[in-house]
Amino acid sequence: MKTIKIIPVTTSILHWTLLLFLCLSCTVAFSQMGKVSGKILLGSAQPLPGANILLHGNDIQRTAVTGIDGEYLMENVPFGQYEIEISSLESEQKTQKINHNSAHYSSNTIVKKAESKELNSVVIRSNTKKKQLETKGFAVNVIDTKNFELQSIQLNELLDQTAGVRVRRSGGLGSNAEYIINGMSGNSVRIFIDGIPIRNYGPSFSLNSLPVALIERVEIYKGVVPAHLADDAMGGAINVVLKNAAKNNLTASVSGGSFNTFQTDVTGSYRNEKNGQTFRGSAFLNYADNDYTVWGDQVAVQLAPGTPDVYVKAKRFHDRYRSQGTKAEFGFTDVQWADKLLFGMLLSRMDQQIQNGATMEIVYGNRFAEQNTAMYSVDFSKKNILKNLDASAFVSLSRLTRNITDTIATQYSWLGYPTNYFNNPDVWASGAEAGNPTLQEDLDINLNSKANLTYKLNAKNSVQFNYLANRFSRDSDDSMLPTIERAMQEERSYFKNIYSLSYENRAFDNRLRTTVFAKSYHLNRLSKIRQRTGNSASATITIIESKNKSDDLGFGGAISYNITRQLSIFGSAEKAVRLPEAGEVFGNVAGNINPAINLKPEKSNNYNLGISFDNINYNNHKLNVRGNVFIRDTKDLIMQLPVGNTEEFFQNSNVGKIYTEGLDLELHYNYNKLVFFNANTSVFAARDYNVTYDSSGNTITPTYERLPNTPYFTMNYNLRLDQYNFIQEKAKFSFYYNILYVHEFFRHGNALGGAGKTIIPTQLSSDTGIAYTFPKKKLTLSIDAKNIFNQQIFDNYALQKPGRAFYAKLTYTLL
Repeated sequence: MKTIKIIPVTTSILHWTLLLFLCLSCTVAFSQMGKVSGKILLGSAQPLPGANILLHGNDIQRTAVTGIDGEYLMENVPFGQYEIEISSLESEQKTQKINHNSAHYSSNTIVKKAESKELNSVVIRSNTKKKQLETKGFAVNVIDTKNFELQSIQLNELLDQTAGVRVRRSGGLGSNAEYIINGMSGNSVRIFIDGIPIRNYGPSFSLNSLPVALIERVEIYKGVVPAHLADDAMGGAINVVLKNAAKNNLTASVSGGSFNTFQTDVTGSYRNEKNGQTFRGSAFLNYADNDYTVWGDQVAVQLAPGTPDVYVKAKRFHDRYRSQGTKAEFGFTDVQWADKLLFGMLLSRMDQQIQNGATMEIVYGNRFAEQNTAMYSVDFSKKNILKNLDASAFVSLSRLTRNITDTIATQYSWLGYPTNYFNNPDVWASGAEAGNPTLQEDLDINLNSKANLTYKLNAKNSVQFNYLANRFSRDSDDSMLPTIERAMQEERSYFKNIYSLSYENRAFDNRLRTTVFAKSYHLNRLSKIRQRTGNSASATITIIESKNKSDDLGFGGAISYNITRQLSIFGSAEKAVRLPEAGEVFGNVAGNINPAINLKPEKSNNYNLGISFDNINYNNHKLNVRGNVFIRDTKDLIMQLPVGNTEEFFQNSNVGKIYTEGLDLELHYNYNKLVFFNANTSVFAARDYNVTYDSSGNTITPTYERLPNTPYFTMNYNLRLDQYNFIQEKAKFSFYYNILYVHEFFRHGNALGGAGKTIIPTQLSSDTGIAYTFPKKKLTLSIDAKNIFNQQIFDNYALQKPGRAFYAKLTYTLL
């Protein structure tokens, strides 16, 4: 490959990053924190073990549980005045005020023994993180992965079970995935890992390959997205929060099953309690042949030259996928001068065979892709770095190399071997399977910075500033091109920065929560790309240069009100902007995606209004019900559409005005924490409101067609049964059954993306499985069956997904 020129990083990113870290390092010494400890006594002398301690005040909340000696300890508590609530089944609830202004505040507290008639009325009032997120006014779902990490289940499958969310996959393990939230799809839905855009991590560290065992929770924001995520998530966001356990731990799992699928992962952490030194690490390995059976109107072969096509059932034969990755972080956590300062490194690799193009009509047998990523990062956060001021910053530099190999012109059929209808074997006239022969290598350099400052005006009001910058450059080379063409230097650069400012208020004893925010979006991009007039020797080659700049402003807000402890209403609205991503503009040869250098930002007015009934309790029965109605009024929507007569490639296009309105409903029930039933449904109408004109300039009424290739009516039902002390004391047995319904929808529309309205039929799939956790909770064995009735399940542009499959998983906790 020729020498690669890395475009210099603009000084603005460095200035912001250096200025922030300078401010943090200069002010960190002013933060004052100490320990809060105590001993809880029942009566006058008996220690009370297992008591719940809740410390709160100054917008800070900490929890602890007393040990066998009745003692508790909370470290790194900022100086200030607090209330401590003490609750236990054995004692009456007690609240006391403290003034914490020393390195170590300690006290003994005597509580009264509870009368037997009061034992059933003890209530712990601290909200879980899930509940805190769901009561901020945003339309958000939170998936707690605790109940799923022992199953042989992918994160994409969990997302598919969430109201208003649809995951579109183009095949089996490792295949491309597209996320739809309330009708918005593609890069309109942003993906984050720990609040950091996933584009930093490289393709092999995607949601499709990230083990559920590494995840603490998943936050799904529909439409309006809080300002702290900072990115231009116009249609919604999925934020995956990884486990960051404070205690030392080490867990490993291995699973295998149908289609020669094998997955293993290990995660661990270590923290020195004396000095706060911390190490966190995780690694994973995924492999699958993906040789499942496909059939239908796109799986046809000629059995002899000149004979009609015959529809067959055939195995995918060129779809192997391998990925591996490791992530390591080292530094300090929960020390006086920082809550977190971690230096990280991520290495990942992925290689896969490519079976087909944008649809299943064109079959490949010798096309390959390979990608390698190295990312280096610094992650810092500190609460009360100055009085009432919290600060955090994240900087990463990633280097991704992508190789595509397509040099053999042999034609293949779905039977898995070369065709010989006209020659022996038949060959593509272009010289390769997907066009001209290529050994293209791309080098993508990504520099990302993110900074956050939160200032608490008082206990009820706070303001927050966020800044995000993304600098991208790509250099490409192809050794199969003629020397004169390789000498014509291409250039691709992309610089995006987003500023956001938000204000949050809590009133009426935190029953009313209001957030308002504004965002400023700026994008500069440059492309110089070679263009040929044809494939002949006399073809002309020119460099096409394109410069684009955009500056946009967005704003919005969210509000929630708790009418009672169980009943709350919430609403949100936003004038949102989404800037085209570098991959959409510059294309991706490995993904059969053509460049689209003239893409415009898409814009949308988003509205949500919802209601929730939580913790409706009757004896041992508990019920939660939640509903949300939404509107998306979108202009210049960016869609990825198949192009060409054979629909072999994709290209991103602005498709004008789309108006969407819909409804999400969900129900969660559990009985005595033994029987769990979840149901949800989502229905929406996303229609084409584009106004066109005839040859005389007269307005043609919009077609109001549904958006093509978009499932608009889905239902999901999930049942889980848990049985404790099953066979062995302190063992746990679990059974689950999941049903997913997707109503039929059009693959194409007359107005958008092709002629004809091929229908993707209604789909009903069922998954089931069992898991057994042995005593001491160290070892768990699970067995899962997917698509147990072997239904034909389609997804993006009628790409078929795997049929019936079986998997087994073993999880072992070493520490």
